[in-house]
Amino acid sequence: MLPSGGSWANVTSNLAGMSSECGNLTMVSAVPGQDAVIAGIAQRGVWRSTDGGASWQPLGTGVPSATITNRPSSIAYDPANASIFYESGIYNGGGVYRTVDGGTTFQQLGSIGHIDQVSVDFTDPARQTLVAGGHEASRTVYRSTDGGATWTNIGLNLPAGTGFSSNPIVLGPNTYLINTNPNWGGGSPGIYRTTNGGTTWTKVSTIAPTAQAVVTPSAIYWRAGDTLAVSTDLGVTWTTRGSGLAVDPTLLPDGRLLSSTSSHLVVSADGGASWTNVGPTTPYTPASIAYVNSRHAVFISTWDCGSVVLSNAIARLQ
Repeated sequence: MLPSGGSWANVTSNLAGMSSECGNLTMVSAVPGQDAVIAGIAQRGVWRSTDGGASWQPLGTGVPSATITNRPSSIAYDPANASIFYESGIYNGGGVYRTVDGGTTFQQLGSIGHIDQVSVDFTDPARQTLVAGGHEASRTVYRSTDGGATWTNIGLNLPAGTGFSSNPIVLGPNTYLINTNPNWGGGSPGIYRTTNGGTTWTKVSTIAPTAQAVVTPSAIYWRAGDTLAVSTDLGVTWTTRGSGLAVDPTLLPDGRLLSSTSSHLVVSADGGASWTNVGPTTPYTPASIAYVNSRHAVFISTWDCGSVVLSNAIARLQ
């Protein structure tokens, strides 16, 4: 259950002041089924805490392991085994990495770079199909059918003049969704869907999501500005719900959605139609949010464009 009272504690710990770059502490991510949260640090890889943020240890220290130097942007956990997960990142180094041992070692997948998000076909036991969206780039959607060894840009089959195509959703071996977000680059907004592996795309909405979606068996929730784009038919049709959201939602174990406004955590029990404040005022507007069920704890993060991790980059409510 979510904490209804309590206070926010600064749990940046040994990450505070670490040398980095613009974006510094990029995100926090809860490891499903574990008392663990992962933080991404630009140029410094991914770090894990198993003591509620009292201390953080670097991942990828095993031999042999690829060194992650990108600016981490997303983590996708294998639903069958959370010790297998995929990291994507932008700017420096490779764009997609995978670990099969809980982060002791990482393998770079192919030669693509500057990736906002990778999505995996978890309906396939072999995990052969992956789709990755390029950072601040239109018509840049890479597909791999060999587990990430090689990639093809299926985004070139999107219409010319579309917005940034950064956040794919893989629903099956050949069925994917992609956003086209105008942001600062212009282009036409929308959501596109393919059922033939990206050979052709159909525009299914003019809504322009901007972030990583929550996908459940009954619905897809995709933040678009301060609202949620919602589909209950595998992305064929879309509506918007709610307002005032400042961060991508996450799914709680009881099926509710957790997000935040600029000042409060909020939860929704009706698929984003209405939201209720939870807990005390947040110390800042979160850039990311994570929920660790074993602790009933919420973690939030923030960053700036300085060259070190902020002293208050991670906060915990428990």
